[in-house]
Amino acid sequence: MLRNTSRAMVNPKTLKTLTKSMLAISLSMAGLAHAELYSSVTFFGDSLTDGGYFSPITQGKLGIKESGQFTTNPDNVWATSFAEQLGTTSVANTVGSAQTGNNYAIGGARAGVDIVNTDFGVNIPVASVNTQVNGYLANKKIDPNGLYVVWGGANDLLAAAATGNPASAVNIISLAVKSQVDTINTLKNNGANYILVPNIPDIGLTPTAIAAGAGFQSSGTMLANLYNQSMYNGAVATGANIIPLDTFSLLQQVTANPTAYGFTNVTQPACTTASSLVCGSSNLVVPGANESYFFADGIHPSGRAHQLIADYASAVVTAPSLIGVLPHIATTAGLATSERLQSHINQIQSSEQKPARNLWATGEFENQDIAGFEGDSNTQVLLGVDFAHPNSAHAVTGLYGNITQKDFENSGVRTGLSNIDLEEVGFGVYHSNTLDKLGGVQINGAVGFGNLDVDVTRAVTLGGNKQEFNSNADGKRYYANLQAGYPMQLSSLAITPYIGATASRVRLDGLKEQEMSGIAMQFDEQKYTTTYGKLGVKANHNLADTLNIFGDVHYQKQLSDNREAASARLNTIANISFDTPIIQTDDDNFGMTLGVSKSFGQLNANAGVTHSQGDDDKSTNLFVGVSSTF
Repeated sequence: MLRNTSRAMVNPKTLKTLTKSMLAISLSMAGLAHAELYSSVTFFGDSLTDGGYFSPITQGKLGIKESGQFTTNPDNVWATSFAEQLGTTSVANTVGSAQTGNNYAIGGARAGVDIVNTDFGVNIPVASVNTQVNGYLANKKIDPNGLYVVWGGANDLLAAAATGNPASAVNIISLAVKSQVDTINTLKNNGANYILVPNIPDIGLTPTAIAAGAGFQSSGTMLANLYNQSMYNGAVATGANIIPLDTFSLLQQVTANPTAYGFTNVTQPACTTASSLVCGSSNLVVPGANESYFFADGIHPSGRAHQLIADYASAVVTAPSLIGVLPHIATTAGLATSERLQSHINQIQSSEQKPARNLWATGEFENQDIAGFEGDSNTQVLLGVDFAHPNSAHAVTGLYGNITQKDFENSGVRTGLSNIDLEEVGFGVYHSNTLDKLGGVQINGAVGFGNLDVDVTRAVTLGGNKQEFNSNADGKRYYANLQAGYPMQLSSLAITPYIGATASRVRLDGLKEQEMSGIAMQFDEQKYTTTYGKLGVKANHNLADTLNIFGDVHYQKQLSDNREAASARLNTIANISFDTPIIQTDDDNFGMTLGVSKSFGQLNANAGVTHSQGDDDKSTNLFVGVSSTF
């Protein structure tokens, strides 16, 4: 974050280079492997993100084994864990080496002013964040599916605070804001679609500020606020898709309740060295201070604090993608309703007798896996009435209503959607007919409407502290389908090849988590329209006068999909809306139904099983139904 090195704090040791790699941390996010979201991640910034730029000097020239990052070495800065959680790696570019890594951050870097570090007895150029980005673009092309991280400005705030002159301080901050905004705009203009921009933490809460007194604390908080607000205002004006990270609020939240996040000390440094750059496990004030202290030195986070920042960043950059799957879940749930209605219509078409009025009901128990979200014992009930047309021997029109309950739960998830509760109350109208003039072609169609209620629980685990955020949205589902088949008789087996199409539209209102914190989020309204084509064959066979076995096998193909990315906001920075990549789903599937029906006078009962299987979705449903004339 801030440059804090001097010759006096360097104490050379004669040990070889050793770099410790953190184990990859997989957040158990339902329905999503993070590697599917971003094809790459690239970092630009200062010592908060520096993955070891000076390590050839500290570990080589100075011989300090555990050194090179501005934290409690050999712990890593947040970039390492964050990259691993996204399914990639963070490789630091180091002084004097070819710039082949993806972490360009350098300790001491300012937003737009190149400086020279003289702390090691030699002049070491320190490229500003702006220069880092320009150097990257001079040699590489932007990855349109990659995530770009720009975290700078903290060293400019230090320079502003050191002036002691309010006018000079404001000028330094203004120039830093302009440089940061220019950097973001440059990335956007070169094709970057996802730019993660953390703000500056509350400097007034750092050990350095605390030691300097209340006046310095107040100034630090004020300067950080001024920079953050100005920087975000300018970044939004560029039109770039920036993903904000509110580390300012995060630090306030952790220091207000440190024990909840596993910290026992948030006011003092964990290291005995003046700078965490050369702080190793033998330089801690107490054993394990890298895990119990938030700060490594006067301004830089400890290893545990960096892990917390990584967890927070991962939660933010993946949450909209997960929320964006909700319309797909609602659509797929609706298709199950349509399938159950179609099963009833199939029985109407296979029946020779068409009673004037027929009352029917079907109950269904479902085990579903939709885009990786698993739901056991989901239920659905359809109630309907058939009306035969007095002037047509084969025409039947009906009305139906449905009540659907879907519960997708993953209580063991660390960060992600731990629960999705979807309820639908709907109704519709259907019609079936057999066209004798066309050789007995069977046609049927239906239109329907559903009122949706969706409850979502999102889990976020930071530093071992698991929090759950609840939100609710209403929604609507509209659908229409049409199917035509040509019946054929093979001995006692009736077979009907058919073709069909379904159009569906889902709209979900925005969701807002109620907590006012930088971790809580809100998600804008979503709309999803899609169409499907279906090819299949249905059959029925009379085992006896009152006993019938029926079945259906089909392939369903998604013909169009206009789902857009879900836009999100942090509750504490609600004026910035951002998108993250869409989780692609393959809605194509094979399905089959096998059932049996039995007549008992005016009463008919049926039962069976339906199974559908696709690349991303699968379900197995058991159903029972009854119908009776009246």
